[in-house]
Amino acid sequence: MSFFEVLAAVAVIVALIARQLRGEALTGRRLMLLPVVLTVIGIADLSRNGRHPASIDVVCLVVGALLAAGIGAAQGATIRLERRAGVLWARMPAVGLWLWALLVVTRVGMMAVAHVVDAKVAASSATILLMLGVNRLGQALVLVPRVMSSGMAFAPERDGRTFPEQVSQRFAPPPLDDEAPGRPGGAGPATPYADGRQGDPLDLIRARRQRRRARRYSDWG
Repeated sequence: MSFFEVLAAVAVIVALIARQLRGEALTGRRLMLLPVVLTVIGIADLSRNGRHPASIDVVCLVVGALLAAGIGAAQGATIRLERRAGVLWARMPAVGLWLWALLVVTRVGMMAVAHVVDAKVAASSATILLMLGVNRLGQALVLVPRVMSSGMAFAPERDGRTFPEQVSQRFAPPPLDDEAPGRPGGAGPATPYADGRQGDPLDLIRARRQRRRARRYSDWG
């Protein structure tokens, strides 16, 4: 990472700490998607400029990731969840600053250990975003079950829907061509067709096929 990329990573960390101390509406996208994005960017950073992690690099990275995820899980356990104006609100107490300090200390310590054992990739600043993403994943693994078990819903996104609703609607199967809107699987009352008949769409399709077969047999006879 360049000097400016290091400054950007530090700015992200400072912004996260400030927002958590102030408290914010907890949206599913920010909680579940941001850690994945940071982790993917961090992994891509490791292989930039022709770097190839050796076995000792992998060992150091795995140990560092476990430490970062464990601290993230502790942060997720300490965050306070409450409902404000009908919206899920999350705020980190002041004691959470000690966990952030522990994350920085362990990251610096693992980089020093990696330097001693000549793990050049693991000792580089390119690991900062990766470990931050893993740390956020550890927090999400604790916070998501807490939210689900509390009965509270995530705060809505900009379009008014929650992130789980956006995902479920995006991957919902489209209706059948002969299926009326809002009647998944043919459920609900039968709808009229152009010939005036009513019935289940699949039954009408089968009936049409049977009539076509009967006409073919009568023509051959």
